[in-house]
Order: sequence, then C-alpha cells, then structure tokens
Amino acid sequence: MRHHKYPRNPRFKQPITENWRLTTVPLIIILVSIMFTPQATADRFADFRVDPNWEGKGNRTAEKHRRTVVQDFGYSQTNYAGGETSGEIGGRISRSLTPAIYATLIPTKTLNDHFTASGKFAVTEADGSSGMLIGWFNTDSRGWRTPNSLAFRLDGNGGKYWVFFEYGTQNYLTGSGATFEGERYQTTKTPPEQADGTVHTWSLTYDPKGAGGNGEITFVMDGNTYTTPLAPGHKADGATFNRFGMMNMQIAGKGMNVYLDALSIDGDPYDFTDNPEWEENGNRTTFDDNEIRPYHNFGWSETNHAGGTSGEIGGLVWRADERKPEQAGYYADQIGHLTLEDTLEASGKVAMLRASADSAVLIGWFNSETHIGAPPSNFIGIMVEGPSRIGHYFRPVYANAEGQHEIMQTGPVIKPSDASHQWRLTYAPDANNGDGQMTVTFNDETVSLNLKAGVRTDGTIFDRFGMLSFQRGGHFVDIYFDDISYTVQQK
Repeated sequence: MRHHKYPRNPRFKQPITENWRLTTVPLIIILVSIMFTPQATADRFADFRVDPNWEGKGNRTAEKHRRTVVQDFGYSQTNYAGGETSGEIGGRISRSLTPAIYATLIPTKTLNDHFTASGKFAVTEADGSSGMLIGWFNTDSRGWRTPNSLAFRLDGNGGKYWVFFEYGTQNYLTGSGATFEGERYQTTKTPPEQADGTVHTWSLTYDPKGAGGNGEITFVMDGNTYTTPLAPGHKADGATFNRFGMMNMQIAGKGMNVYLDALSIDGDPYDFTDNPEWEENGNRTTFDDNEIRPYHNFGWSETNHAGGTSGEIGGLVWRADERKPEQAGYYADQIGHLTLEDTLEASGKVAMLRASADSAVLIGWFNSETHIGAPPSNFIGIMVEGPSRIGHYFRPVYANAEGQHEIMQTGPVIKPSDASHQWRLTYAPDANNGDGQMTVTFNDETVSLNLKAGVRTDGTIFDRFGMLSFQRGGHFVDIYFDDISYTVQQK
C-alpha cells in the first residue's frame, strides 16, 4: 500500500496537502488580484434621512457608564481660605463637559491690556481626575483648554493637586506655565500640594509689554514667582475677557472642594463678608452625566448640525488609550474590498460643535480587522486632530497594511462652532510618479500629501468607510457629518 506523509482528506482522493493546494492557491490568487488590480468602483451617497444601519463597534458605550456629577459652589458663609471673617466663595466643583461657572462681570479686557488679581485659596478635598480654573474668561468660554481665558488651574489627583497657569486665545491657541517633571506636567519643581486645607497666597498678572511685546504672565504662589511668555503670534490672535471667577475644568472627571477669599481684582477688594451675588451658571446642581472619558457615543442620529435635512452621523468620540484596544470604536458602511490601487473619492458636510485639546477622530476607508491604532493599519482618510497650541487640523493621513504611515503636519483648521463646512478627499494612485497622492479640501483651502515610495506594494485592503476613534489617550470631539458621497466596490 502506498502511504502518504499526511493523512488523506476523506472527501478527496488527494492528500490534505494536495487539497490545500487546490483550495488555497486559487484563494491566494484572488487576494493578490484584489491587492494589485484596480476594482470596478462606484460612488455611494448617504443623506442619512433614515437610519442607514451601518455597522457599529464600540461606538455606543457611554450609556453604560453614567456618573452622578455634583456642582455645589458659589457664595458660602464658611472660612476655609483664611479670610479675617466668615464668608468666601467656593465649594464642591466637578470636572464635566457641562459648564459650571461662578463669576463676576468685569470691564472687558483683551491681551493688549494689563490686568492683575490676587488672593488666598484652600483645597480641602481633591479626587483623582478633578480640576478647576480661577481667573479671567468669557461668557462664551467653553471646553478644555479654554479659549478666551487666562487663569490658574488646580489639577486634583487623589488627595493632592498640582497648580498650573495657562491661557487660551479666541481661536483656540493655547499655552501654559507648565514644565515637565518626571511623569507629570507641573508649574513648579516642588512636589504636589496636599489637599489638606492649607491656605495658599497667590497673584496672577498679565503684562502685554512683557516678553519683548509678546505678552507675559506672572504667577506668584506662597512667595515663589513663575513667568511664561505668550507664544509668538498668540497675542495678535487675541482674546476677550468679561468675567472673573471660578470655572470647572470642562473635561470628564471627578470633583474637588476649593475655597477662595481675600480677593482683589485690579485693585478692587472682595472680602465676601456679604453675598456678592455673582453670576451663577450650573454651579448648584446634581445630574447624571454620560459624557465620561473614554466612552463613545456616536453613530446615526436624527439631529441636523452638519447641514441638509434632519439625520446625520456623528456624536462624541474620545481619543482612546492605545494600551486598551477595547476602548476603540467605529461606525461604518461595508464597501466590498478596495485597495491603494483604486481611485478613491469622498465628500460631504461637517460641523464640529465642541472639542477639547488633545482629541481626534478619523473618517475614511479602513479595514474592520485592523481598525485599532494611531493611525490604524489599512487606513486612508482624514484626521481631525491637532496640538493644543493650534486647535484642530482637518488633514490627510494614511497607513498601509504593514503600518507604514504618515500624518500631514499641517492642514486647514476647523474650530468648534455651529457652522457647517464643505469637505472633499481624493486619492489618486497614479499621481506622484505612481506612488499615490491624497488631496483634502476644507471649504476653500486645499492641501496634498504624497505617499512615500513603496507604500502601495504591501497589499493594503479596505472593507469599510466611516468614522473611527484614534487610539492614543486623550480627550473628545463632538462632531457630525452629513450628505456623504464615497467610493465603494461596484457589485
């Protein structure tokens, strides 16, 4: 009897090895054909008037992680902050995307004016991931890091806290007096302060003529002086301040107990013996909050932020932790199989309502098996993201199957607002001497990104088009897309 090295497959006369050749080799040929042969493509249009029933993975996790938020601060007859008599401002202030403010109206200031404030503060309790601001801001100031603000920040971390001072211009350009020490940004080279009720003295001053005319901030705490200049161009970008007071850090987190007394604002004293009846907004409330980092809440909705008729895709998307793949999420349409050999086009409308610094979201073509990364492998599209000193770029990004990637360093800037914008993305595989080129248009601004040589040769495959999270720890964007046209494989 003739024996084979491998057992026979009972359904075939050939050994398993020969059957493998008959079944797998054609499959490889098919895959290679997909990888390196342009597909027959078509344009698909979605106006989202009705639920498109796109595939969602990890995109609606927020409801399972609701948290009770307590805001209970303002005028108080207590005396934690060391005033000569009872009476101060403060209390329980919690991080949340929902604003909470207690402030006084002031004569309007800009970055061309000189202004100063001083006083005493005490922190009696600080949960991990807590924080608040004391300083100048605007009635329209929202988010972290806050535009139209100049303040010092108390950043709680479980029984202790760090002290920062920072600013934000009207167009989301930001800077701070923080330095990097060990594993943490902090204003000083000293250890963090204990949240034990110790009273600290402080002053915060802005000099428009400082730092060679760029503007300079000086912060004094317990007799120690720290300064930082505004970055070049930030003073010219401008900021407007019409309030001074306390504001919660508008990012998901927990709470801290902070008190402020013996306050002076541009020479006007406040001892808080009597209720000053400052302006209140969300500072005395308790509510269930589901806007909690890093739990997404995006997909189809009946809203109409991006323009067109009611119905669009979008919502709250968090920059997820790269060490925790379970935090990734996407909402996307199945498009067949496309590759970097195919000409790809997408366009539509977009509105970014809110956005924190250090946040991001992706929209484009990707592979459902490799959707996790920063950026993920097998991706070509747009990333809404940027450094805190800029705000948010609307820029092209790609990554092939081997993880070779590039994110354009600059691009058009999108700002949080109610405005709807037009956008367009094209990928031309034959451009750039055959290496491929991406072009992104945002309103009337256009940028192009050339793919590096060799990127197209590794068999990148896309099987989805839609929104997905960016896998690098950070914060949120609240963004919506509508009236999208995009390339799919022709059936």
